[in-house]
Amino acid sequence: MARTLPDILTEDDEKALLATFNRRYPTSERNRLMITMALKTGMRVGDLINLRFADIERDTGRIHIKQGKGKKDRVLFIGPALLSELIDLAKRFGHKAKGLVFTTLKGADLKPSYLRPMIVNQAKKAGISKHVHFHLLRHTYLTRLYSQTKDLRLVQEVAGHANISTTQIYTHISGEDVRTAMLASQGEGPATAEPPITPAVQAAREELWKALGINSKLDLDSLIH
Repeated sequence: MARTLPDILTEDDEKALLATFNRRYPTSERNRLMITMALKTGMRVGDLINLRFADIERDTGRIHIKQGKGKKDRVLFIGPALLSELIDLAKRFGHKAKGLVFTTLKGADLKPSYLRPMIVNQAKKAGISKHVHFHLLRHTYLTRLYSQTKDLRLVQEVAGHANISTTQIYTHISGEDVRTAMLASQGEGPATAEPPITPAVQAAREELWKALGINSKLDLDSLIH
């Protein structure tokens, strides 16, 4: 059975969604940061609501996801700006350093049943017609990660997929890519070469490979075909 391609948010969608939050209110800022984390790391809802400050290395931004879906541990990274925002949020909530990153104002655990309608309501405020949910944010990030790195093995590790066949869905080609390629083949426009990987992206790839113990020269053909 053919697998349905996941829908994703555009960059304009993301900006509109994040702009709906009033950052003066602690709970609104918490919700904005949860969505930001999902968009920048591909974390699942379960990862977010169980994330603890003890799982984050403040000097490197390395996040240890422990016993995620399928009881699988994995490593993710966030930048210093986002890490600083998480720390500021903790101060506003009065959290202890080793407590949960995201809680209610009273310090209680957040429930998935709260997050689902929250993100739907914010998407409506943003004027996004797509059905927005946290897994769509995950799809958006993983699709972008593959687009930037073309490294299926790396995306598999970041996603926490046990089988690389699950990750292959992120190799789908966008409609605009198809249009550009077909028009170029018909002599209607120049063929666009795949953009080169910048030194910054390559350095990030190598750092993540090292952290995850990945061989950067892994022959993916033997895994895919």
